[in-house]
Amino acid sequence: MSSSADEIYSELNQLEYWPSWLPWTLFDDDASVLVNQRSNLSLEGALVQLKGPLLGKVSCHIESLQASKRLTFQVQTDRFYPSPIHVLIELSETEDHQVVMNVIAKSELNFWHRYKQTQLLKQIHADMRLMLIRLCARLQSDSVYATSFERQNSRTLANVDAITRPFLVSDHSMSMQMEQGFRDLIISLGPDNRPAGPSFALFEAADLSQHYFTGKLGIPIQNLSPCEAKPERITFKGNYAGLRYQGSYQHLWLAWHVLKTNLRLHHQKQAKQRCSIEVYEVSPKETSDELQFVTVLYMPIQ
Repeated sequence: MSSSADEIYSELNQLEYWPSWLPWTLFDDDASVLVNQRSNLSLEGALVQLKGPLLGKVSCHIESLQASKRLTFQVQTDRFYPSPIHVLIELSETEDHQVVMNVIAKSELNFWHRYKQTQLLKQIHADMRLMLIRLCARLQSDSVYATSFERQNSRTLANVDAITRPFLVSDHSMSMQMEQGFRDLIISLGPDNRPAGPSFALFEAADLSQHYFTGKLGIPIQNLSPCEAKPERITFKGNYAGLRYQGSYQHLWLAWHVLKTNLRLHHQKQAKQRCSIEVYEVSPKETSDELQFVTVLYMPIQ
């Protein structure tokens, strides 16, 4: 962090700004906020509560705050976790006097919920990472942490003529594999065929924990003249839930987490037999500023 420990500490003391970096406010535009602070001299015992038709109730009870060092609070919710989450935000300093912010979360599951342990660990990890990057973005507005997530209405997608090639990522950098794949597709188009829209990826299978992804890369084409690659008609059946994400590809996986959580809160289910889609509306081809990258995610729903 380029911010000093005192600046971060001052931000954490402003309870009215907590909703701007707590991750759960992303999932309900109609959520109300209650801030209850017992004493102006201390945050201990204070409460920040979010309440909305999708969120239900999310209560953050502040347990302790040590000046410029660490903050602990407990999160209780009826729609995200089956038991309270204890969150620790801790600041430390490196030898070259840079501030490092760590976020640690823990919870205890009763016997009946332990079958959900793997799923809950993934959810907590993603929520805490969201919280961390939103807090960092508030403190450093020009940093790589600046992101935005905008839910789109569910809809059908128009069919498209495109040239495609399969991809499989298991032990290499995904960005490098995709960059090379799109470069090869552009070359196969030839000079007389310009892309007719943004490039995209169809994901047949994706496992973030195993770094395994497979599917097709595609570039829409008007097919005005013959070329080496043979276009195919890509058809999209049924409805898709969408999310417009702006920010670095480094945090693109969190956009999928936001979309999946939105589906769950809206009581929608993913149609896993159909491909999920990433459409790269603004990519490195258009700008070198990764904060301006725009990716639209589509997940098929039942």
